[in-house]
Amino acid sequence: MMKIMNQITFSRYISLIFFISALLISTYSQEEIDKKIIYKSEELQKIRNEIANHKAQLEKAKSKEHTILSKLEETEREISLTSKLINQLNREQRQKEQQIEQTRQSIERLSGNLETLKKNFARRLIHIYKQGDFNDWELILTSQSLNQAIYRYKYMRTISEIDKKSAANIRLNITAISGKKEQLITELEDQQNIIAEKTNHQRSMTTQNKQRDRQLKAAKQDRNNLLAQIKDEEKAAKEILNLIGNLEKERETIQRELERQRQMAGVRTVNPFLDSRGNLSWPVTGQIVSKFGIHKHPILKTITENSGIDIKVSKGTPVRAVLDGVVTTITYIRGFGNTIIIDHGSGFYTVYSHIDNVTVFEKEYITRNTIIAEVSDSGTLSGALLHFEIWSNRTKLNPEEWLANRS
Repeated sequence: MMKIMNQITFSRYISLIFFISALLISTYSQEEIDKKIIYKSEELQKIRNEIANHKAQLEKAKSKEHTILSKLEETEREISLTSKLINQLNREQRQKEQQIEQTRQSIERLSGNLETLKKNFARRLIHIYKQGDFNDWELILTSQSLNQAIYRYKYMRTISEIDKKSAANIRLNITAISGKKEQLITELEDQQNIIAEKTNHQRSMTTQNKQRDRQLKAAKQDRNNLLAQIKDEEKAAKEILNLIGNLEKERETIQRELERQRQMAGVRTVNPFLDSRGNLSWPVTGQIVSKFGIHKHPILKTITENSGIDIKVSKGTPVRAVLDGVVTTITYIRGFGNTIIIDHGSGFYTVYSHIDNVTVFEKEYITRNTIIAEVSDSGTLSGALLHFEIWSNRTKLNPEEWLANRS
């Protein structure tokens, strides 16, 4: 009989420990998701601030006279920010859906635990009702020795404590389920708000794109705008240099993240970019219409300098990362349009301009050949093409010397 009692006590302890462990695991998982949601919300607010600043600048410049190129640039910048916001909202929506699913699973898990606790507790109450409390004292009084009486008394106290804890756990489960259900309602409301906001911005972008098409058509009709755009491209090249310079200040932080990611991926090379010289993947497959360095413009016959290469491809062609790295910059630059900069470590950077439908996010680690965007005619009057650059620290390099031979 004593052996059976010990087994029952041990079994009850195991059930209690299992329940508490499951509850702690559930809570930890939810906390981790909450942290991610907070981080995403900060990113969303950052983009909203960018849009607010852009609108404020437009309001200040209302009284000034604008050229068609200036108006086009303003519209494209607005489209770029709206697209960036929609992309982030899509990310928020996916994260929110994961959070909702996690909460539903928590409710199911807690409900299962509650049912088990209720059944066990009900069996115990039925036993007490049928046997009566006096049987416990009778068990002590009928002990054959003092030691046996003490042992039986301790056993009854242990069972009593377990009963109290079981009742407390039932109350705790009921409270937890109620809290999770309230959380689920809030999450579902958040999801609907995200979808509504995204739909609203998508409508706005449709209007913005129609306006851009009209402005682009008007801009192409004036030959002088081509010359003006060349000047914008020269300014854009300087802006890229400034961005690279600022990124150099964060080089150590990003290098540590890259090393961590590469270690997990099993990459053993110290400097993968340098070792990939002449073997980097092409960002797109197309004809190079403007090479690296100084050359004569094919239409205006003016002398220009290209900091990278321009590859002519169809609009919508996927753009791929030439090597793994961390996305450091997603922005709009007048003359280059939408632009992405990727840090590949050891001071190497790649630049991708005249793109649209960006699919990556700042501070995100991406692998080689990851699709990061699509080719567009953003920031150019020359039609769809990809402008691609490679930098080593603050020195621009000839991409053709680094990309794989296509012959």
